[in-house]
Amino acid sequence: MKKCAFWLCLICLAVLALPGLAVSLTAVGRETETVTREWESNLFFPRMEELTGITVTGHGVSGDKDYRKLLTEMMNGKVEYDMLFKSDLTREQEEALIDSGAIIDLSPYLESMPNLSALLSEHPEWKEKMALADGRIATLPMFNPGERQVCVWINSKWMETLELGTPETIGELTDVLSAFANRDPNGNGARDEKAADIIGVYEMRWLLPYFGIVADDYHLAKDEEGHLVFAPELPEYRTFVETMRDWVEKGILSLDAFTDTHVAEQYTQINNNSTDKEVTITSGMLVSLTPFSKVQVAQVTQYQALLLQDPSGKVRWRNLAGDVWPGCFAVTSACQDIPAALAWVDALYTEEGMKLAILGKEGTDYEWREDGTWAYIITDERSVENLRAEVILSTGTSLPGLYPAETVAKVESEPDRWVFAESERVHQFAERVTEPLLLSSQNREKANQLAGALTEAVDKGIARFVTGEVPIDDEHWNAWVADLQELGSQELIRIFEQ
Repeated sequence: MKKCAFWLCLICLAVLALPGLAVSLTAVGRETETVTREWESNLFFPRMEELTGITVTGHGVSGDKDYRKLLTEMMNGKVEYDMLFKSDLTREQEEALIDSGAIIDLSPYLESMPNLSALLSEHPEWKEKMALADGRIATLPMFNPGERQVCVWINSKWMETLELGTPETIGELTDVLSAFANRDPNGNGARDEKAADIIGVYEMRWLLPYFGIVADDYHLAKDEEGHLVFAPELPEYRTFVETMRDWVEKGILSLDAFTDTHVAEQYTQINNNSTDKEVTITSGMLVSLTPFSKVQVAQVTQYQALLLQDPSGKVRWRNLAGDVWPGCFAVTSACQDIPAALAWVDALYTEEGMKLAILGKEGTDYEWREDGTWAYIITDERSVENLRAEVILSTGTSLPGLYPAETVAKVESEPDRWVFAESERVHQFAERVTEPLLLSSQNREKANQLAGALTEAVDKGIARFVTGEVPIDDEHWNAWVADLQELGSQELIRIFEQ
């Protein structure tokens, strides 16, 4: 009897080791506190099992504190899951995890992933952005070549009401905004219009391409020869600041843009926009990923993304995030079946796999309409909130995979389609200045330290010039630029030139 049991155990072990049988893995990741979702019961995972033949049991950690604790424990040797999924890792966290041995280097395995390999062959520059400075690949990214752009949105209905054409230069824009400020375009007689409804210097800096400057959050731009320069030192930057000061004097830009009061007003307006009650539009021009942030859904299509010619006649824009978003997926040192883990995630680098995460199952969770648009299937028993919690996994932190931008842009909602289309129009002119991910950890840390001090000085200086606290003359401007150089503007350039 004991011999039978012994041979039975051996047979069972041999069967479990056979290829082609179901594989079971575990995954853990970060959920934002605003998302109510239990990974253990979410339908995404069993549907991925149907697609790949690989069983994955997922667990989402809500809250930054608990997730940081999990990552710290992994760095200290407590690795309990096979994969990090929707891992939301910074480059610093990637480096710490791989250096501690908590996650593995994926670079030797990429060729075993046919879908990902095909994308990298088509876009070889993507691989460089995935890798650490030493060539190791700690995580897999989301590729989002159709990434939505931060845009300047101008109220086209107001332009139509006032019989104004769409501006093509900064001078024409100033004239249009002046009319917004003075000619009651919303028609309520209250003179409550905010012609340039901009919050703070950060939003203001999104106007720089209109002056011929595409600068990133390090305040770096490129000159005509392609060399890096510190943007505030360019003569066009002074023109930008002088124009903002002119807008204040003409009533286009309110001084409230630099106060907490204005920010509070915007939050109140956003809350009002979430109701069915009609709200009078007061925003002539705003800066955002979408007008949804400041106006009601039904009013979104009244705004168009604004592209202007710079002084040289070119149309340019700044690409904020780029098309490679790393830090989304990692294989841990505890994983006993690395090929299975990579085969599972490789399915997300296809449209079929990513649809499961973003749309759900066709015919059950979403459907295509005769007009070529798609819509979630909503019933009395299941709302959009239910779908987000129980079916899809795309909200919150980013997924690994290839974002199906063209499919998502065909959503039934007209305001959403309008925003996607306008964003794509802007995207055609968008460019990146630097790629901080390519820096070594030491240089990136130093660059971030310099950028922190410089950003504070840049924003404070712009605010003081624009509000009139400090005159915009040679003496004060040159003193400000000298202060920026003292804070390390040229050193920052040298770091990125390396």
